[in-house]
Amino acid sequence: MSPNWRRQNRRRKGLPNFRLVRFADDFVVLVSGTRSDAEAIKSEIGELLASSLKMTLSVEKTHLTHINDGFVFLGFRIQRRRRGDGRQVVLTIPSKDALARVMHKIKEATGTGAVSLRLLDVLRKINPILRGRAAYFRYGASKRPFAYLGWYAWWRVIYWIRRKHPHMTWKQIRRRYYGADRICDDGLVLYSPVKMRVERYRYRGAQIATPFNIDEIDPVGARFRRTGHDDAAFVGHVSELVS
Repeated sequence: MSPNWRRQNRRRKGLPNFRLVRFADDFVVLVSGTRSDAEAIKSEIGELLASSLKMTLSVEKTHLTHINDGFVFLGFRIQRRRRGDGRQVVLTIPSKDALARVMHKIKEATGTGAVSLRLLDVLRKINPILRGRAAYFRYGASKRPFAYLGWYAWWRVIYWIRRKHPHMTWKQIRRRYYGADRICDDGLVLYSPVKMRVERYRYRGAQIATPFNIDEIDPVGARFRRTGHDDAAFVGHVSELVS
C-alpha cells in the first residue's frame, strides 16, 4: 500500500492508483483509473500467481466491474449509489446470495422433519444462525436485511408451530408460545437480528484493527501484523505490484 503522498503524486501525473484488499485467499484490487489499467493489473497478477504459486485466477470469481455496478466480496455487495440529496455513497450490504443461504438454513430448521422437536430445540438451532450471521454482517448497511431476516424467521417458526399443532387456534398459540409479543419457550426467545448493533467501516486500512488475525497485535498503533497464516512472500509481491 503506497503512502498518501505517493498516491497523490501519481494522481497529479494522471497515473492510476491501486489498493489491495485481502482476506485469506480472496482479494480485491481497487483501481482508480481506466478499464485498461484494471485489465493490465489483472494480467500482471495472473502472471505472478502462475510464476510464484503455480496457480491461476479463477475464471468464475475474477471479474472487472465498475463500482457503480457493484461487486460481491466475502458475502457483501459493495456498490456506489446516489442518495436522495444527489450525493454518491458507497454502500456495503449483505448480498442476496448470502441472505438466501441464511434463509435456507432457517427453512431447514423449521421444516417438516423438525415437527417432532420441541420449540425450545428449534430455537436452539435458529438463534445461533441468526446471531452469527448478524455478527458477521454488522459491518455494513445491514439494518433492513436484519429486519427482513427477523421477519422471515418469525414466520417460519409460526409455520412450524401451525404444523406441529394444526388444531390450535391463534389465541392458544399466543398463550402457549408468546411472551411479551415474542416467540419463546422455556425462557429462550427467538433472536431478533435487528438487536445487533451496526457499525460502519467505509475503509479499513492499517490504522483500523481487524478482528480476523488476532494472534499478533501492536496495541499502540492498532496495527495487525502479518501472521503465519499468510503467504508473506506472495502478499508482499502483490502489494508491491499495486503500490
